[in-house]
Amino acid sequence: MKTKLLWVLILLAQTFYAQDLTGSWKGELDLGGTQLPLIFNIKKENNTYTSSARSPKQGDKIITVDKTEFTNNELIFEMNELDASYKGQYKADHFEGTFTQRGRSFPMNLFKNNGTEKSNPKDEKLKDIGNREINTAKLNDYFNYLTQNKQGIGSISIFRKGKEVYQNDFGQDQLPNVKWDSNTRYQVGSVSKLFTAIMLMQQVEKGKLNLSDKLSKYYPDVPNADKITIETIMNHTSGLGDYAGEHYQWLFKRPVGDKVILDTINAQGVEFQPGEKTRYSNSGYYLLSRILEKVAKKPYNVLLKENITSKAGMKNTFSVLDDPKNVFRGYENENGIWKEVEDFDFHNCVGVGDIVSTPNDLNILINALFNGKFVKKETLDKMMPKPGSKVVFGLGMMAVPFYNQVSFGHGGDTAGSHAVTSYSKKEDYSVSMVINGENYPHNTLSIGVLNIIYDQDFEFPKFENTKETAAYNGELKKYIGDYTSPDIPLDLKIFVNGDKLFAQGKGQAEFPLELVEKDQFGFEKAGIKINFFPEKNQMQLLQNGKTYNFTKK
Repeated sequence: MKTKLLWVLILLAQTFYAQDLTGSWKGELDLGGTQLPLIFNIKKENNTYTSSARSPKQGDKIITVDKTEFTNNELIFEMNELDASYKGQYKADHFEGTFTQRGRSFPMNLFKNNGTEKSNPKDEKLKDIGNREINTAKLNDYFNYLTQNKQGIGSISIFRKGKEVYQNDFGQDQLPNVKWDSNTRYQVGSVSKLFTAIMLMQQVEKGKLNLSDKLSKYYPDVPNADKITIETIMNHTSGLGDYAGEHYQWLFKRPVGDKVILDTINAQGVEFQPGEKTRYSNSGYYLLSRILEKVAKKPYNVLLKENITSKAGMKNTFSVLDDPKNVFRGYENENGIWKEVEDFDFHNCVGVGDIVSTPNDLNILINALFNGKFVKKETLDKMMPKPGSKVVFGLGMMAVPFYNQVSFGHGGDTAGSHAVTSYSKKEDYSVSMVINGENYPHNTLSIGVLNIIYDQDFEFPKFENTKETAAYNGELKKYIGDYTSPDIPLDLKIFVNGDKLFAQGKGQAEFPLELVEKDQFGFEKAGIKINFFPEKNQMQLLQNGKTYNFTKK
């Protein structure tokens, strides 16, 4: 029993008293050469923790933290708005943990923010682009570097004052058996919602639709339909659920039909009353797209052609209802090899995420929108996100902040592609990009592009050799398992997280194991060495001059 107590004392961090948790905590994410600070402000009322967050380099707006939990020295934040979370373990004077967003994880430590740190030159406001030319040579170097390291496949277009000043198709040569050309289209996911919003506002201008119309006018059977308005659906404050949310694979194989989707939306019900909160809702935009068709009395693809693509001269933009050809599939990188990703049957996402386009066409779209080609200025003003408002989204429009600079547009993700289009009114420039082969996170890649556009100091990210990493991870798998010992009353779990091996005693904190030599690992802080004998499913743990034998269950 004493041995187990010694183990616990060595491996667990010192006790962290609850009264020290409240206040401001600051961490930094390393996003490929860019440091992105995050600040959490924690409060405690009636033995319950609440918190908020902000990102000084991304507009510094308040980010809602939906869950704050502190148990056994472990701190957990959940931010549904960002599809992100943080989990950290207290270590002496700070938290060591991981920030996770949309399946991507980044190490991040949090330190008490006493407000006395000196300002960082990198936190200063960005200078406007003005008349300066965009550094296209560095952009080429950036995308060539990413391609050489098999980090991405996609296409980017940049417009200044309505004309294309940069275009790059990158990484396609990594797919030697796939045919593509300059007119190959990409799935743009939820950027489709911007198209839908524009066409809805056109109907508002014609007097065929009102933002104050109740959902019950069109779909009376949807829960809370008599309280939900067109406007609250458009800005994601309706309270509706998400039929294409976390478990979306049921929409992959074939068209499931309107009735099945509507039944799913009805069964999901509502999560809150209209206007109380913001929750991104694909269900809402599915209903809006069907309402658009009812009001205009035409199919979605016909409306798209008549009201947007023909008006703006967009030759490579289509709905799935047009049965478009020459469409790039999505890919993911597995151990250095690009493999095709199974994606939606986009008939299940008409008006929500079905549109195919090119970055050039998306730039034509966003420039035409802000220059009055689709709707009047006063209508566009209604669509814009409102500065300082608790409502994050506009009407089919979102803000894209970068330091003190803000552009406007929309992003979109499918299972295999990631798209964004945004326009800066202040600078009269737009960036549109689609990634259909992601290894390096697309958000981080975009931050690199913006750093170059705004002439910031920016170091290209460092990548490990993919094959070596894969081989190393494959080697680690032979150690994974649950181990028990006749010498000590402690079960030990060995597992891999990312590219590292970890150990965890039952009911205790996990700790990393560093490779010492073949089949031998150590945790120096606690004076622990572990020798594995994988062929026997056994291991030995050495600590304080004692040896403990373990056998895999």
